[in-house]
Amino acid sequence: MTAEQLIQSPSGSHNVPIWEQLATERRALRDRQVAEWQPGPMPALEPGQTFVRDITITESSPSQLLRHLASGKWSAENVIRAFIARTTLAHHLTNPLTDIFFDRAVLDAQRLDAILRDTGKPVGPLHGLPISLKDIMHTAGGESTLGFIARIGCISKTEDRLVAKLREAGAVFYCKTNIPQTLMSGECVNYIYGRTSTPFNTLLSAGGSSGGEGSLISLGGSPLGIGSDIAGSIRTPANFNGIYGLCPSPDRLPGHSAENSDGSMVIRGVNGPLSRSVDGLEVYTRSVLSLKPWRWNFSSACIPWREEEYALGCGQVRRLCFGFMAHDSVVLPNPPILRGMQEMRSALIRAGHQVIDIEPFDGKELADAAFRVFLATGGEEVTQLLSILSEPLIKEVPQPDPSTKIPVLEYHECAVKIKQLRQKYLDIWQATGGRTETGFPIDAIILPSGGTVAPPHGTMEYFTYEAISNVLEWTCATVPVTRVNPLQDPKPTSFEPMSDHDRRNWEKYTPEFYKDAPVCLQVMGRRYEEEKVLGLLRTIDQALGRGEYYMA
Repeated sequence: MTAEQLIQSPSGSHNVPIWEQLATERRALRDRQVAEWQPGPMPALEPGQTFVRDITITESSPSQLLRHLASGKWSAENVIRAFIARTTLAHHLTNPLTDIFFDRAVLDAQRLDAILRDTGKPVGPLHGLPISLKDIMHTAGGESTLGFIARIGCISKTEDRLVAKLREAGAVFYCKTNIPQTLMSGECVNYIYGRTSTPFNTLLSAGGSSGGEGSLISLGGSPLGIGSDIAGSIRTPANFNGIYGLCPSPDRLPGHSAENSDGSMVIRGVNGPLSRSVDGLEVYTRSVLSLKPWRWNFSSACIPWREEEYALGCGQVRRLCFGFMAHDSVVLPNPPILRGMQEMRSALIRAGHQVIDIEPFDGKELADAAFRVFLATGGEEVTQLLSILSEPLIKEVPQPDPSTKIPVLEYHECAVKIKQLRQKYLDIWQATGGRTETGFPIDAIILPSGGTVAPPHGTMEYFTYEAISNVLEWTCATVPVTRVNPLQDPKPTSFEPMSDHDRRNWEKYTPEFYKDAPVCLQVMGRRYEEEKVLGLLRTIDQALGRGEYYMA
């Protein structure tokens, strides 16, 4: 039922706000759809049980799945049914799902099996591979709520071209995943579908805004998912859920079709993959670029996959040098993140790579420039959507403030400032060539994925670490390293905060409460260095003792 139908319906309760009735109805529909596919009764969690990630189901990386699917060893129908079953378990544990289309997925898989059986050839590079979608992606006949109740029942008549092209390449789409209301939050909660948590500790956040993707993939409900990122929305969920995520440079990997795109022009949102393995990120990037997106997507640059850049990142061309950035001059990361930085540093040195320390970037100047752009409309679009049904704003999202709205001339000045920052930090990067043993600039910057690991629900507030690459338009990926251990990560007895953000971050940290939370780091390259960053992830995994098909 749409918002308009509910408003006109005489059966609607006069004691319950319309927005609440509509959200309850849509959530109940989703739950019924999930229940129909559950493999058996779902046991209740034990009192005090917060770690819910241990479920024993056969696992394969995306490239292994594709190999078995293409050979006919595994049918597409059996593969999608297996992932649907695991998805229902994941949903029972952490609530990652929004829109469900399992029935269509099975039919699509059956069609692919018939083609392979009749022709002996797979449909395309993604033949039979299940792929989950962040709620914002448009599928024909599906919803894309953006977390707003007023958008319930708004059915997409056309698919984003990316979705259509991946479907033509053999991908099997079966579900969409949860997001925060408005998307601009490091938490994953809205009034329609509720709150999603990380499976490592259900008291902690799954991150935003691709939090449903992060949680579902972490639990193995999806081998590969598509998220979006404008200020860490791929990497924050990857960080909080202990998986890999790739945030590409704008114009490299396609996102929304033109009719579904937004008006962001200075700091632009991008779409990219999340997976439990580097293998998954690589399968996605190679496959998408093999489809030549510059021929069908208005924003894609004509840059095919470059094997030489990948080989460079894999350390096959010359010795590599990694620059380590301890903090962003505003917030010192919590103890487990600092430990993770040290563990990665030691692993890379043992593997024979050079490591140097670089001066922290100025997080305040980067954040100030970014937020002037993010808040340039004064939240007018959010206010309009909320006003349709008098839907309240979730507490994790800042209240729209008309005073932050800026005129076109001032917006132009913001754009110039950001361009100046991009030039400044590119020059800083290039200057590192004078400190490396090879004479080349550093190959990547290793930095924290945030000031905190997954925080308690409703407390995520600082994401400048994640926004750095978006402001600079650099390629950036997340790699899991370790997990919080209260014995190894005690809270310091004394602390001198660098800022109010730093003080609050320190006060919030309690090692016992954060127990088991994943610790991830970021691997940041320069603009259009997707292949090299993927190669660098391979190099890092190898240094950490992980195999080719390692899955977090």
